[in-house]
Amino acid sequence: MRRPPYGRNPELAAHGVRARAEIIDAARKLFAEQGYQATTVESIGESTGRSGAAVYQYFEGKAEIFGIFLREAGDDMKNQGARFPVLTDDQQGRRALETWVSEMMDLLARHKGTFLMWAPVQFTEPSLAEIGRGNLSRYQGLIVERLAAAGAHPPTPTTVPVGILSIVQWSYFDFLARHPDVSRKRLEHALAVILHRYLLAPPGALAPAPAAGDDPEELPNIPLGDAMGLRRPVTARGVGTVQRILLAAGDRFRAAGYHGTSLTDIAATAGVSHGSVYTYWADQDALFATLAQDAVASVDVRAAALDAALQTPDGLTSWLESWVSMLGTHGPVLYVWTHEVDNPAIAELTDRMNALLDGVAAQIIESSTRAPMEDPDAMRIVLRAVLTDVPYVLSTQLGILPREATTAFVAGLLRAGVGTPSADPSGR
Repeated sequence: MRRPPYGRNPELAAHGVRARAEIIDAARKLFAEQGYQATTVESIGESTGRSGAAVYQYFEGKAEIFGIFLREAGDDMKNQGARFPVLTDDQQGRRALETWVSEMMDLLARHKGTFLMWAPVQFTEPSLAEIGRGNLSRYQGLIVERLAAAGAHPPTPTTVPVGILSIVQWSYFDFLARHPDVSRKRLEHALAVILHRYLLAPPGALAPAPAAGDDPEELPNIPLGDAMGLRRPVTARGVGTVQRILLAAGDRFRAAGYHGTSLTDIAATAGVSHGSVYTYWADQDALFATLAQDAVASVDVRAAALDAALQTPDGLTSWLESWVSMLGTHGPVLYVWTHEVDNPAIAELTDRMNALLDGVAAQIIESSTRAPMEDPDAMRIVLRAVLTDVPYVLSTQLGILPREATTAFVAGLLRAGVGTPSADPSGR
C-alpha cells in the first residue's frame, strides 16, 4: 500500500511493488556501507534514481525500512534458536553444536549490516530498540529451553544465549575482516570446542572467583605537551577541555559509530564550541588518533599484568575485572577501530593495537592446562572476540548485562572452554 496522501488509489501496481523493492535493496546496501546514522532518505532515493519524496510514498522514513531488516533477522534468529541441539557430553554433541554454529554464521552473513548496526540504532530509534529486544527475547527463550533439556548447567543460564550469539557474531566478523589465512571451518570447530566445554562443564566448576574490588573508571590520559593527532601542545589550562572533548567523542562513537559521528556532534556533546575542537584537532581522524594512542597505552598496561595474573587460581578473574572496566572507557574506540576505521596515518599504531590484543589471546592459550591446544590460530580469533567485542557490546554498548555478569561469563568461558590455570583440576 502507498502511504497517504500519495495517490487516490493507495494500492500498489506492479511498478509500485518494483519501486518499493528497489528502495529496500538500496537502503540495505547504503546501511551496510556507511551505517544507519549517516544514511539519509534522500541518499536512499538518489541511489535508485528517485527523490527523497518518492521514498516517502512507500515508507515513513529510514527507521521503517531498517525495521524490515530487523524483523527479517529476528525471524531467522527465532528459527535458528529452535534448531539449537539438545547437547550430549560427547563428540556427537560437539559436532551437533558445530553444525549449529555454521548455520548461525550463514545467518550472520545474510544479515551482517543489520547486526553491525543493531546497537547504534537503539539510541535514536525507540521503536527499533523494541524490535531488537523482542528478537533477543524470543531467541533467548528457545536456547534456555534446550539447555535445560540437555542438562547443561552454566551458572547463569539466562546470560548464556545472548553470550553465545555475541561470541559467534564477533568471532565471525573479525575472521572476515582480518584472517583470510584461517578457514571458516576451523573457526566453527574452535567455537564449538570452547562452547561445548563451557556449557557441559561439571556443576560447581564455574563458580565465580572472589571479586577483587572495583577498578576505577578512567579518564583520557592527556599529557601536557604534544600527543598524536594534536595540532598544538596541551597546556595545563587546556587539559580539562581536551578531556571533555575526548570523552564526548567516545560517547558519540558508542551511540552512533564512527561514520555516524561528526565534530559538530562531539562539540555539542562536550558542551564546547567548534572552535575549541578545531583548536586541537584538524579533523575527526586526527581526534581519533589521540584517542587511539590513549587506548593502546591502557591496553598495554593490562597486557603487561596478565602474566602475573595467570600464576594464581584467582588471578585471571581479578585481571578480567580490570580489563572489562577498561573497556567501559576505551571500548568504543577499540570497537570502531576494528570495524569501521581505516586510517593509514595511524597504521603503525593499528599494528600495535592488533599485536597487543592478539598477544593477550595467545598468552591465555599458552597458559591452558590442556596440552596441546587444538588449532591455536583459530582459537585466537575466538578469544579476541571473547575479550574485546563481547564484553564491550554486552555491558557498555548495549548495556543488557551488568559488568559483573559479563566478567563472570568470560571468566567461565576461559576456565572451562580454554582450560586456564584456574580451571577445574580434572582438566575437563
